[in-house]
Amino acid sequence: MRKLCIALCGGIVLSGCSSFSERHQASGNFSYLEQEPSQEYVLPEGLTPLASNNHYNIPALGAQANKALVGAKLDTRAPALVMPVAPNSLSSNRVGVAEVVFESFQAEQVFRDDLWSKLTHFVEENSYGVGLSREGQQLTTATIESDPYFKLIFGLDEDYQLGQQYQFNLVVDSQGHRATLNVSLTQHTEQGEGVELNKFAKRRYETRMLNKFLSHVYMQHNKVLLANRIKAKAGLVTEMAFDENNDSVYKIDSSFNLVWEKLAIVLPKLGFIIDDRDKTVNTYYSHFEPVDDGFWSGLFSDSEADVAPLSLTEDAKYQILLKEDGKASLLTILDAQGDKLSAEKVAEMYPTFNTMLGKKLL
Repeated sequence: MRKLCIALCGGIVLSGCSSFSERHQASGNFSYLEQEPSQEYVLPEGLTPLASNNHYNIPALGAQANKALVGAKLDTRAPALVMPVAPNSLSSNRVGVAEVVFESFQAEQVFRDDLWSKLTHFVEENSYGVGLSREGQQLTTATIESDPYFKLIFGLDEDYQLGQQYQFNLVVDSQGHRATLNVSLTQHTEQGEGVELNKFAKRRYETRMLNKFLSHVYMQHNKVLLANRIKAKAGLVTEMAFDENNDSVYKIDSSFNLVWEKLAIVLPKLGFIIDDRDKTVNTYYSHFEPVDDGFWSGLFSDSEADVAPLSLTEDAKYQILLKEDGKASLLTILDAQGDKLSAEKVAEMYPTFNTMLGKKLL
């Protein structure tokens, strides 16, 4: 640990000894620019030349190449890459654009509203402000004055004035399964004056902004997951109810996502061994294995000792279907044929389900 701290401190000191411009130039000097091109050897007549190949020849410059980019003018930094760290995000195949792809099974409008909400929350939390906005489609930030994030990333001095404006464009497929979000830098000033960036420098800023947004979405997603896991360990209130077909179900007074996480803990303790689960169809697939009586005696307190373990057919297949019902959730149990259990059976199992879902620590 001590060696690591020394190495980090050394790196910070050394990085502080070089300017920002020096850190994106080739190391060493540029005396090679003063060298005259080498001449091809001319062998005297009668001598056989040594065998040679062109394996290490430097490729010729393309017609569009800028021949002035040599020495200190040549930026040696690697191209900035989009890092799709947010849930359900993928890299885009489009070249030359700072863009990310999102996938979802949500309906088009729900998907669009979800992504738009994430974008506006990102802009608001970073105090960027909104210049122009087309709801659900395009958002242009106000002028961002000297964002500490970019000044740190690009090694700018604290008193360096950097003004930028970014435009986010959101496109969602009509089916709602795929969306793209791209970022473009629409305004860039340094020390109060407009600066025309080359396409590589412009892309670098755009990619950094998009990555910052993706990191924000990732962090917010993890916060929600952590909060749900904590809540899932708390007790849930359950009651008997009827669905739209007048079939008996369990109504759980909590959100779908929270109950979904809780079921992953509760079902195995009830004897439903989870074989698979698919959130896109809101279903846990399981088979039943009776729980040992000793487990039940140690699980409940004396006041709950009259709660009996479930009485179902061993190794039988069951589907536990969860459905959102406003702020609550409806739980339905299906057999191997996909038929709902009888009202009598659902009522018989209710005390056990109610007690297990109501326990705070499992």
